[in-house]
Order: sequence, then structure tokens, then C-alpha cells
Amino acid sequence: MKKPIVAPKTLLPEPQSFINLPVCTDWQNLSADAVIFGVPFGKPYLQNNFPNNQSRAPFALRSASDRIMVEHASVNMDYEGTASLSKGINFIDGGDIRLVNNDVSTHYLKAEEAVRYAVTQGIMPITIGGDDGITNPVLRGLDVAGSITLIQIDAHLDWKDERYGEKDGYSSPMRRASELSHVTSIHQVGIRSFGSSTEEEVKTAREWGADIHTARQIHAQGIKRVIEAMPTGVNFFITLDVDGLDPSVMPGTVALAPGGLLWWQLIDLLDGISEKGSIIGLNVVELAPKNDLNQISMIGAGRFIVSLVMREALKKKMSR
Repeated sequence: MKKPIVAPKTLLPEPQSFINLPVCTDWQNLSADAVIFGVPFGKPYLQNNFPNNQSRAPFALRSASDRIMVEHASVNMDYEGTASLSKGINFIDGGDIRLVNNDVSTHYLKAEEAVRYAVTQGIMPITIGGDDGITNPVLRGLDVAGSITLIQIDAHLDWKDERYGEKDGYSSPMRRASELSHVTSIHQVGIRSFGSSTEEEVKTAREWGADIHTARQIHAQGIKRVIEAMPTGVNFFITLDVDGLDPSVMPGTVALAPGGLLWWQLIDLLDGISEKGSIIGLNVVELAPKNDLNQISMIGAGRFIVSLVMREALKKKMSR
């Protein structure tokens, strides 16, 4: 049964938008190439597991705007100074999907509806968590996009069927993704060390067909091997759990693990994916502002977002 297409209404309580973009909180009036919006929800399975402040990430990301990009006319020298947001790219801050009365089910449903609405309007959704649990409704909202190849950048496998009775939590997004008919392949990049995965979960992931690229393999063989393993001419969706990056690049997260992806490996991966197909959206999760150092993580995440939007929006315009 087809799910209804609902234009969300959001809130932007923060004093500024992401990189000072125009704001639209009534999506009936939304017209854009890409829309960024927050899904500020973070909750540990058990209250004493660890401090969890991912719900503050959209605010922290917007607060770092002036350090992410000074002005929209600034060119991206990573692409030899040929790309800027002022080149006709319509990028909008769509506010936040707010948690009301601690109703997580409704919160997730509204996030799912927002993604679905953006895709049906031909707008690239950029979602900012929140913990990795928000990946579940975000991926469900892509059911109107046709078949997608899912790229997960993460330190952890995330194939648990449930944890403490919770099936939609941050340990399960790849398991839930494997149950979605529109997710036709999964590439897991940066997996490493002693995560929460069991031998059985690794077996389940491989039997489903997930392509697991460990961080150790990437450092030994290069990111090019990962790109070569990906299909051509498909729609990609990237979910970036920032603990997939090395703590030297991304200290502002909870589950730190040494040996993650480095900045240029991440950018080379983005370039390779973009050359192989179309990136239809991005999900960024597990930013923990209290753990950040001098806003390094917010700056890095923000610049990755802008680089992706610039690259895909300009590619789309050139193909028209």
C-alpha cells in the first residue's frame, strides 16, 4: 500500500540557518535543489550507558556556519575553484522535525514523511541527526526513489535485529535496511575494531549480500578498491555515522574508534560515488557536540555536506 505524501511543517528555533541559507519551514512552499533539516533525537538504550547529546547536533552544526563557509560565492578549491553555491544552486534550510511529548514513533514518522516528500518533489534530502536510530525512518522514506544502493560509512556493522527489545535503535539500521525492498545493495565502509556485532550478525550481513569494507583494508589497499566494487549507473544514498571517520578528523562523537577514514579518503569516496551514479541524499548521524574540539567535527561535517550538494546539484544542472 502506498504511503501518503505529506508536506511537513518544521521549526527553526536556532538563531541562524545552516551556512545562512534561506529558510522554509512550511514545505508546501518548498522549492529547492536540496534541503537540509534536523531530526534532533538521541537516546541511549539504557540511561547509564553513556552521555548522549546527539539531539543538540543540528543546533551545533548551524552554530558553526561561519566557520564552515564565509560566503556562498566562495569557490571550492578541492574542485580547482570551479564550484560555488552562488552558481544557481538552490539550497534551503528546512528547519527541524521536533520531538513532541517524547513521542518517538510520531517523531520518526514525521522524519520519514519529510524524506518521502522531498524525493517526490525532486529535492535532495540532507538529514542531520540525532543518533543512528533516525537512519531507520530516513531509509523508509526513500521508498519513492526506486532502487537504491546504500553506502554506510560507520565504525560499526549495525546488523542487530534488536537490542534491549528495541528494533528501531541505533544498532539496527543496516538490519532494517536489508528488509526494505527498495534497498538493493549495501556497501559498509570503515567498519573496524570491537564493535557490538556478533559472529552471527556478520554472517547474516554477508549472507544478505552486504559488501563490507573494513577500515584496515582501506588503509592497506586504498579507497579506490572500495569505489571499484560499487555498481555503475545507480542511485546512491549515503548514510554517514561520523564515528566512521578517524577521531583525529571527527572527535565529536560518542563511540570513538582509532583507525577510521581520513578526510581525503572521505572526499575521494564522495567523488568516486558521484562519478558512478547519482547521489540522491545524505544522512549524517552521531555528532555529539559536547565531545567536539574547537568545532572541528561540525566544520568537517558541514563542509562534507556542502561539497556533496555542490557536486551533485551542478552535475544535475549540467545534464539538463
